[in-house]
Amino acid sequence: MNNLSHAYIFLGTEEETMVQALKLAQTANCENRELAPCGFCSTCQRIESKVHPDLVNVYPDGASIKIEQVRKLILILTEKPVEGTKKIYILHEAHTMTLQAQNALLKSLEDPIAESIVILLSNNLKQLISTVVSRCQIRDFSKLGLKPTLPVSLRQKIADILLHTTQKGEIIEFGVYVKELSDIDERSEEILEFVISLYRDALLVKTNSRAALINKDLEPVIYKLGSKLSVGTILKALDLIHEQLKAVKSRGNKNLIWYNLLMGLEEVV
Repeated sequence: MNNLSHAYIFLGTEEETMVQALKLAQTANCENRELAPCGFCSTCQRIESKVHPDLVNVYPDGASIKIEQVRKLILILTEKPVEGTKKIYILHEAHTMTLQAQNALLKSLEDPIAESIVILLSNNLKQLISTVVSRCQIRDFSKLGLKPTLPVSLRQKIADILLHTTQKGEIIEFGVYVKELSDIDERSEEILEFVISLYRDALLVKTNSRAALINKDLEPVIYKLGSKLSVGTILKALDLIHEQLKAVKSRGNKNLIWYNLLMGLEEVV
């Protein structure tokens, strides 16, 4: 209970993230503290049925969550729980929030209310502004059970190359690194999927998330990336890597893809 954050981003499908959000709401308010969430007390059962008075859901109004909806939410954030210990506010498809809505919510995330927990459900982290992301603990349920497919020696080699792009003031030998990446036998798509997972892990470390790291065996590298990059930079890097992944899938030039990746990563630092 004492380890609960004031704000979360749950990544994954609407169904999976909602299940996890309800579980967190049960944990925060369960009548049997030692067993939380017990699942059988009145509070747990009413939360499961979505009829508990301390559970507030916010859905997109049409195509987006608008600033008017967030303003209404901010007004009730200061309200004390009706029955439970914590009041839980769940924003569905949070990535549809307009920029104005996100900026309005940001003020509440910066000055959290002790008896409130805000949970953003999303399948697209890139649509959330970095300042919102940095104030939330991320739990990535889209990656449950995912394990690295590349051997650790190869992942370490790629990770070392990526670390060089974070060294400010260092002359980066792009030609050498591009050749090293191009000479790897594994499919470019697999390599880029690994790079995405590495930066995803760095984002978890940066936001103090308790979610499991995919590349647990590369923890020192992940913490180095996290220490050198801001949340905003990691999000920009992820966006860039996804763009190169699209290029790979459309059978783009391999050397050019790696060059654009390394050059782009250096530029966002």
